[in-house]
Amino acid sequence: NYAALIQQQINEGKENLREKTMYGIQLTEEKLNDFRDEQIGQLKELMDETTKLNKNITVSKDSGHKT
Repeated sequence: NYAALIQQQINEGKENLREKTMYGIQLTEEKLNDFRDEQIGQLKELMDETTKLNKNITVSKDSGHKT
């Protein structure tokens, strides 16, 4: 289900190049409590890495492609 959601969000993001696209879902505190400590650490690392990448993404006004 999560992979299908991400694919849908990617497709929507391609259609709305001018709008900021959010990927994934917000996890409730209840859902987070179901994760093991190791999984929470992995989620944090993933968040840190994807946030770091966002700082390096730019949109070229000429081509419309992301670099």
